[in-house]
Amino acid sequence: MGDPLYWALGTVLLAAVVGGFAYGLATRRLGKRGPYIAAATAFVALWVAWPYWAIYDLQTSLVNGDKVRLASLVDWSSVREGVREDLKAAYVKKIVAEDPRLQALSEAMSSAAIDRVVNAQINASSLSEMARNGLRDSNPMGQVRYAFFEGSPLVFRMDVGAEFSTAQERTIYLLEWSLGWRLKRIIVAPYLLGLSG
Repeated sequence: MGDPLYWALGTVLLAAVVGGFAYGLATRRLGKRGPYIAAATAFVALWVAWPYWAIYDLQTSLVNGDKVRLASLVDWSSVREGVREDLKAAYVKKIVAEDPRLQALSEAMSSAAIDRVVNAQINASSLSEMARNGLRDSNPMGQVRYAFFEGSPLVFRMDVGAEFSTAQERTIYLLEWSLGWRLKRIIVAPYLLGLSG
């Protein structure tokens, strides 16, 4: 939907229009507080709707391979670091060596390999290709199982998985607001890392 500044200006404009429209009704029933209540209600409604639009925009941009749009919707360094941490934690649990030196060497080698894979695969091109292959239907929101604010009005959580998937089979996407909603973290589904059960 464009630059976050346009979103902010659009939100203010729409809130003003809705507030003005509701002014007549609100002043009759709520007196002098009516315009403030109407404006606050419009702002809250727009604030709640905004991250859902951001999710839709993110998924359609992935499916369409829009790298320019993805650059403004995804904090790539933060996403890479999060996926890197998940993978390293999973592999450290799998590596078991009796000799501590061998253990340390195995962990260092797997860490270097993970760094290379994450840097090569977590980018707009590869994720767009995966999204096109994974989202065959025309509804990009079809695999979203949960989407709402998480502990703060500035953090939004989206769980993605198959229709009857359990929590262990869902990947979690966290968006944070910073002059616009951006994807900051992907928590890979535990079963994909071999950590479930």
